[in-house]
Amino acid sequence: MKEKLVYIRAKSDKVPPLQKRLVKVLLFFLLGALLGFLAKFTDGSVVGLIGSYLGFWVAVTTIIAVRSRSPKAAALHAFVFLIAMLFAYYSYSTVLFEFFPKDYFIAWGSIALLSPLAGYAVWYAKGNGWFAAFCAASPISLLLVEGYSFFNMLSIPRGFDLILAILLFIILPANHFQRLRMLPIVTLLFFLIERLGAFNYLPGS
Repeated sequence: MKEKLVYIRAKSDKVPPLQKRLVKVLLFFLLGALLGFLAKFTDGSVVGLIGSYLGFWVAVTTIIAVRSRSPKAAALHAFVFLIAMLFAYYSYSTVLFEFFPKDYFIAWGSIALLSPLAGYAVWYAKGNGWFAAFCAASPISLLLVEGYSFFNMLSIPRGFDLILAILLFIILPANHFQRLRMLPIVTLLFFLIERLGAFNYLPGS
């Protein structure tokens, strides 16, 4: 199994010193906390709406994971980033407004707990082959499902999701051939998620 995964995308042989790796984890924690704070601080504005939807966090976490040194590092970075975001977002809400939406916290917390698996898989989006194409197509499909209503609603946050989907379509594939592989998978996943209404069960949808 490991040999097949290495063929898809090989991790870097250079292992940074422990201190440097810990600093990187801390930076992702601070980034998550900062963005979580800003999302709540700007609540009610366009920026706040973007931060309240799942798409923005999917895109940022995907970029963090795919740019990590290895799939294990991607899993750790994704988890730390989202946990920090949740901590800052709901701490701000609880301390200043004395409001703690338990159901939303559990839903977002479940996503954060699953993020190591997603981060591990998405790391291979920068590789070659159909599995890599599937890993790259998955977050893009989620963004398209959330954003396609822009054409009916003309909602800026929904339009931003479409921009993020295009951005990921550009930066995730390792080459043009991988981009072609992604197209049928993106199309299939988009219709499956949209028709099954799976996105309605996710927070911020």
